[in-house]
Amino acid sequence: LDSLLQEIMLLTRIATCTNLNKFLSSNCSNQLRFLYPAWVHTSHNLNKKSSLIKDLKKLDESPRPALILGLAGLIPFASAPVYMLNSGFLLPDIVTAQLAYGASILSFLGGVRWGMLVNGGDKLPPSWAQYTWAVTPSLLAWCSLLIPDINMGCYLCAASLALTAFLDIQQPGYPKWFRGLRFLLSTGAVLSLLATIYCIANLGVKKHASDYLT
Repeated sequence: LDSLLQEIMLLTRIATCTNLNKFLSSNCSNQLRFLYPAWVHTSHNLNKKSSLIKDLKKLDESPRPALILGLAGLIPFASAPVYMLNSGFLLPDIVTAQLAYGASILSFLGGVRWGMLVNGGDKLPPSWAQYTWAVTPSLLAWCSLLIPDINMGCYLCAASLALTAFLDIQQPGYPKWFRGLRFLLSTGAVLSLLATIYCIANLGVKKHASDYLT
């Protein structure tokens, strides 16, 4: 009976609370986590999704050059799998060109964080952790080009782009429009690399005339 009364009081507190974040930081949040751990986990995920939606709504506040050039930057990513799927053949040179472009973009994104750290600020402290992560994308890009198996190189590049996007979107020091644009562009880049991986697995290499002489 006591436990039932506690649950009723807790649910009443939730129903009358207008600020979920304030409630979760209150003393009774421990009770909530104990009684309904899955609900708390879901509520935090909903808060993150809500924040992402707010960032995407700020896309119209993006500087026009950043928005246009950013969207244009998806053309080399998307054109590679589209061209191969349209031709019906796997073209290794096209795959290599796309991977090299992805690696250069990955390095550029690390440079963005480095540049933000130069300006400093409470939300972007010039710490070892921040500067170390700023150079990590370049190292991941380099490794993706060094891997002999180009398929694994595409996997590494796609995973690295997704990881950097995940961390940048959660970085409070970035403008909201930047986080929204970051999510949009990174999603396009990762999906394009995954489409190329699909081409590698399902399309045959086009034979040239000289191939039939061997």
